[in-house]
Amino acid sequence: MAMSLEAKEINILVEGKTDKDFLELYLKYLQAVSPDIQIKLKIDVSNGKDSIHNMQQIKKGKWLIIFDADNDIQTSKIDIEKQLDDLEISLDNIKIFLLPNNNDSGNLETLIENIVKYKEILCCFDSYEYCLSKNMIGNKNFRTPAKKTKVFAYMSSFGYKNPTKEDQFDLSPYINFNSNYLKELKEFLISAFKENK
Repeated sequence: MAMSLEAKEINILVEGKTDKDFLELYLKYLQAVSPDIQIKLKIDVSNGKDSIHNMQQIKKGKWLIIFDADNDIQTSKIDIEKQLDDLEISLDNIKIFLLPNNNDSGNLETLIENIVKYKEILCCFDSYEYCLSKNMIGNKNFRTPAKKTKVFAYMSSFGYKNPTKEDQFDLSPYINFNSNYLKELKEFLISAFKENK
């Protein structure tokens, strides 16, 4: 059943290009499954939470801030709210969502890891990490890969290469945008669009 939504404009602030690319893909998906959704979208990249102070345009209009929860979702939210308070920006004009699901600690990579279509590839990476951790006992130079490495390894399995600013890898065939894990993000976006009709 199609949702009847028509947004004037949605401004979204994210932390990096990967977040921007993912949100653009997800919003295209939402519009594809529900053609009544009309979104005029402007996504800005802050290049890190500490850069909110430099985002003067956030003082105008209504904004969605979609950042990573990182290691502690409450600390991250308090940090964002403090920066907004320093800029004298009312939270009435800002809605905050912390990835992966606005409830748990984590980030965009955590979200993607939970919605991939080919989980067997992640299992291969888990085996690699396990093997590496066993060998770390005898070699202190070994390091466990960063969490985002797992997601990039998944994407690389389908031809992803480190993109330039102009490049965009279409991740959509390899992830499940209909996953229940996206429920909170979907509801957050749809609620924002309804309020901004």
